[in-house]
Amino acid sequence: MKHNYLLILLVFFMVNAHSQDTVKVATNLTPEQLAEQDYNSGLAALKKNECAAAVELFNKSLTTKPNFDKALANRAIAYIHLKKHNEALADINSAILLNAQNPEFYFNKSLIFYDINQKDSQAVALDNCLRINPAHAEGCYYKGISLYDSRDYDKSIEFFSKAITTNPNYAYAYNDRASAKRAKADYAGAIADYEKAVSIDGSLVFIHNNLGSAYRLNKQYQQAIDAYTKALQANPSYLVALNNRGSANFENNNLKAAQADFEEVLKKDPKNSFAYNNLSSIAIKNKDYKKAKDMASQSIINDPKNGAAYYNRGIARQMLREEADCCADWKKAYELGVDNAKTFINASCLD
Repeated sequence: MKHNYLLILLVFFMVNAHSQDTVKVATNLTPEQLAEQDYNSGLAALKKNECAAAVELFNKSLTTKPNFDKALANRAIAYIHLKKHNEALADINSAILLNAQNPEFYFNKSLIFYDINQKDSQAVALDNCLRINPAHAEGCYYKGISLYDSRDYDKSIEFFSKAITTNPNYAYAYNDRASAKRAKADYAGAIADYEKAVSIDGSLVFIHNNLGSAYRLNKQYQQAIDAYTKALQANPSYLVALNNRGSANFENNNLKAAQADFEEVLKKDPKNSFAYNNLSSIAIKNKDYKKAKDMASQSIINDPKNGAAYYNRGIARQMLREEADCCADWKKAYELGVDNAKTFINASCLD
C-alpha cells in the first residue's frame, strides 16, 4: 500500500553558464540556512526511498538546528522504512513536544503503530490528528481502514467518504470504500466506487481485480471477466486475477475457459493450491470423480489448510464410495471454516 506522507519540496538551483576550473562553494550560509539545506536534501533522498542517506542528512540538519521539528518528523518516516520503530517513535514524540498542534506529526505517529500492528495506539494517534484537522485526507483514510478491519463497515464508509471529500482523486479511498460496500452486499455501490478508482489510476491492477470480484458477486460474469482481463493485461503475472477469471468462467458455466485459466495458473505456479482445487471443482462438475479426488489431494499437499480442497475431496470420495474417508475430509473442512461441510456431515456421517 502506498502512503502519501512525504512532504516534498522542490529546490531549484541556478548554474552559471560559463565554464570554470574550480567550483566555489558558498561559505556564508547561516546555521538556519545550512539546516534547511540538509533538510531539503534529506527530503529528496526520502522521496527516492534512499532512507539511510535521508537519515544521515536529517542528522546533519538536526546537529545544526537541534529543535527542527520537521526534520525530526521526517527522520521518523525514514526510520519507519528502515524498520527502526523505537527510533521513529522517539523522533516523532520529540517533534510533537516541539509542536503539539501539527496534525502531520500525529499522523506520522499513527503510521509507526500501523507498521507494528498496535491498533489501539494507532487509533489514539489518528484521533489526535483528526481532532486538529478533521479533514486530513490520509488520517480519515487510515481511520476508515481501522474501522473496516473491525467490521464496522458503516463507519468506515463515513471516513473513506471524508477522505474523498478532501481529495476527490484519492483512488485508494474509493477502492476501500467499495470494499466496505461490498462487505455490506451493496454490489452496485461497490462497482461504482471501483470504477471510479480505476478511472483515477488504471495502473493499480488490484482495483481491476476487485472490480471483477464485485461484478462476479453481482452475477455480471462477462463484466467480471473483462475486469480480470484488464488486470492481467496490466500485469500478466497477477495470478490472483487469473484464478478469479477462471472462477468467473466456471460460475458462468464456461468450463473450457475456466480450465484453461486454472491450467495457465499452474504453468506459472505449479504449487498453486487454489488452481488445483478449482480444477477439482471442474472435474466434479464433469463427474470425473477420480480426477476430482486427485486434484483436491494435490491442492491439500500444497496447502494443508485449504478447507475448500478437503470439502471437494470429500464429495469426490463419497461418489467413489469411500465413505469413511469422505467424512474425515468434511470434518477437516468444517474445522478449517467451511460451514457448508456441516450439511454433508449431518447427512452422511454417523458420529
